[in-house]
Amino acid sequence: MAAPYQMQIAERELDRDEARKILDAGEYCVVSTVDADGCPYGVPLSYVMMGDAMYFHTGKRPGHKIDDFERDARISVAVATEVEPCYEETFFTTRFASVIAQGRIRRVEDPVEVKQALVALCMKYLPQFKAEIGGALERELDVTEVWAADFDEVRAKGGRRKA
Repeated sequence: MAAPYQMQIAERELDRDEARKILDAGEYCVVSTVDADGCPYGVPLSYVMMGDAMYFHTGKRPGHKIDDFERDARISVAVATEVEPCYEETFFTTRFASVIAQGRIRRVEDPVEVKQALVALCMKYLPQFKAEIGGALERELDVTEVWAADFDEVRAKGGRRKA
C-alpha cells in the first residue's frame, strides 16, 4: 500500500484513540470498492466494531457489492460523526469528525463469530429489542452473511469541532 497522503490541514489529523471513538460512534459507513470495469462503487452500510475489525451484514444473493468483495477484497471505508453545518464570522463551513480506512474485506465463516457480529449489530442499533434477537437470528440466519473489514490504515480528521 502506498504511503498515506499528508493531510491538507495537518493540525486536523486525530490520533488512533480518537479514530477508534469515531468508528465506535458512527451511525453508518460508506464502503467503497472498484468493480470489474474499474468504476468506483460506494454503498452506505450499518456496521459495528468488534476488536479492530468492522462487521456488517448482507443478504446471500449476489449483487454489485458482494461481486466486488469476492473479486477484489480491497476496500475503503468512510465514517463521519459530529456533522454540523455552521456559519463562522464570514463563511459557511461544517464541523465534523471523520475516519477513512483502507483494508480488506472477508466473509465471516465461523458460525460463532457470525452470531456474535449479528447480536452486536442488533444491540448497537436497537438495544431495546434485546429479547427478540434470538428469534430474529433463528429466522434470518439462512439468508444472511456477515463480512468483516480488517484495516491496514486508519486515519481520522476533525474540523472545527466543539471543545
